[in-house]
Amino acid sequence: MLCCGLIHGDLSPYNVLVGPDGPIVIDFPQVVSAAGNNAARTMLLRDVNNLTAFLGRSAPELLDTWYGEEMWELFQAGELQPDTVLTGQYTPDMSSIDLDSVRHAINDAREEALIRQQGREAAEQDDD
Repeated sequence: MLCCGLIHGDLSPYNVLVGPDGPIVIDFPQVVSAAGNNAARTMLLRDVNNLTAFLGRSAPELLDTWYGEEMWELFQAGELQPDTVLTGQYTPDMSSIDLDSVRHAINDAREEALIRQQGREAAEQDDD
């Protein structure tokens, strides 16, 4: 689903049925867009962790995997494909963030928006 840009949003063992051709996922009313929902990553991790915890009862080695994080990183990089072989391994990016540059970019965008707004208001006054 994530390859299509979608996240189930309420995935649990109760929403996965076993069919003759493999697992079948059901119950989609709360599906969200992975790119259009600020909570998408959190929802994906919760979905994957729900299944991992359940399956980990029978296969404890799954409890030491990070499939959700691995999938999200590949999705963000545009590298997640339906045939991508996942390893369950994930190393978080620990590089520092340049917050000053982010603040400057936000302030520059605000100033630019204010200037455009003032220009529109001045043009409307000239029309009156």
